[in-house]
Amino acid sequence: MAPDRRRRPAEEDLLDWFTITYRSIYIAIAVVVALTAGGVYYYYQRAPAPAPTPEAPSGTVTTARFTSIEGSVKLKTVGTFEWVVADKNMVLRKGDLIRTGSGGAAEVTFFDGTVVHIRPDSLITIEETSEDPSTKARKVATHVSSGDVYFQTVRKNVPESATEVSTPTVKGTVDEMSQVGIRVAETGDSDIRSFQGSVRAVTKGGQTVQLSASEAFKVDAAGRAGTKVALPAVPTLLAPPHQAEITYPDPTRATTLLAWKPILGAVSYHLMLDYSAYFNRPLVDRKGIKDSQQELRGLDVGKYYWRVAAVDKDGEEGAFSDFARFTVSQPSGGKAGSGPPPPLVIESLDVRQNILQVKGKTEPGATITVNGQRVDVDSAGSFNDFITLEKAGRQVVVIRATGLNGGASERRPPVFVGY
Repeated sequence: MAPDRRRRPAEEDLLDWFTITYRSIYIAIAVVVALTAGGVYYYYQRAPAPAPTPEAPSGTVTTARFTSIEGSVKLKTVGTFEWVVADKNMVLRKGDLIRTGSGGAAEVTFFDGTVVHIRPDSLITIEETSEDPSTKARKVATHVSSGDVYFQTVRKNVPESATEVSTPTVKGTVDEMSQVGIRVAETGDSDIRSFQGSVRAVTKGGQTVQLSASEAFKVDAAGRAGTKVALPAVPTLLAPPHQAEITYPDPTRATTLLAWKPILGAVSYHLMLDYSAYFNRPLVDRKGIKDSQQELRGLDVGKYYWRVAAVDKDGEEGAFSDFARFTVSQPSGGKAGSGPPPPLVIESLDVRQNILQVKGKTEPGATITVNGQRVDVDSAGSFNDFITLEKAGRQVVVIRATGLNGGASERRPPVFVGY
């Protein structure tokens, strides 16, 4: 029994040592957990939230957006097979395709400030819209498969930045602060026109052409470059001046004179008049005008945009002038037209986001406008077109039919535009 009594104090000491040690560990863990929880609480609840890191203007949002849409414009995003109606809320990225209809036009602005105007019956692909994270060099590239496209570049942020345009037969690098037109014909021929700045082009056949302001050249379907030519100067519009208002007792019987300053070396002029500054559905699209003025008869009440380009002896057309806008009005109480109003039947109105589809019928030869924008009317008097509405919310659209005899009909249906 004695040996047992001698060992017991040692066993009790060992048990006490383990008990104290485990208890200390548990206490230490509890203290650490409490301190951690307190720190988290203070960081998220008591300490002010850290200011968000500001987004760098470059390298973060390297996309493009529609800044204007008029008429039929469709978009097919990369990785999809369906063409959808374009709207201004869409973000455009590398690989997206944009197509305009016969009465459509669009303006696309890239993240670097490059602006692309897409004329009717055109097809383009966004090939690049990126920024190098180390050098901050920005690159924008667009391919024109068909149609007529106009590019306007801004000043480069760094010297290595580049804006490229291409067609099936030629690829060009557009300098900063330049204005360049690219046209691809159904035959496969391409032409590049430099209205301002410069562009360096390389054809599919390996030829290099440097264009300065007011120069152009053509490339055939095989990729062979033609001779570089000089373009005529840009006309200056004289009358009616920009934002003029012309009042006639009966506008449908009145004559409006458009005049511009003659261009040295020009043998003819190209005049366009439209309800829109995009000139995608011109009321007047007249070439071969020999004089530096033109009379237009029977313009209805409304706002009009007009511009002129000069054509030289070789048939080369220069850049269009900046547009001028004028308004035709009549005194209060004047007659709108000499004949009875044409029929105007609205069959359907469909609004998707800010795109209004309007479908209906009128008499053959009549003109249809929706909020001042002209829509296409076929030979039977039917129309089915898309119009961009700028405002959101509940509003009234003005649909107006003007007959050949000057009579007019109008409908004002309410619609709701939700973005």
